[in-house]
Amino acid sequence: MVFLSLFKKHRCDMCGKRFRKIEDAMHHQLLFHSNNQSYDCSNCREKFSDMDKLKDHIRKNHSYKK
Repeated sequence: MVFLSLFKKHRCDMCGKRFRKIEDAMHHQLLFHSNNQSYDCSNCREKFSDMDKLKDHIRKNHSYKK
């Protein structure tokens, strides 16, 4: 795992996640750490800046299995 992190030179200042390209790190920060989170989960207090992330969250955390 340490070997793979050598290729990921760009680190998110907020959570420490690493990325290969600076563009990916910037995109991550906009999606996960910006104050422009406008999609609220109606089941909990989570907020998301991307509708797809909200849908994934609901599917993973609030879907009922039959």
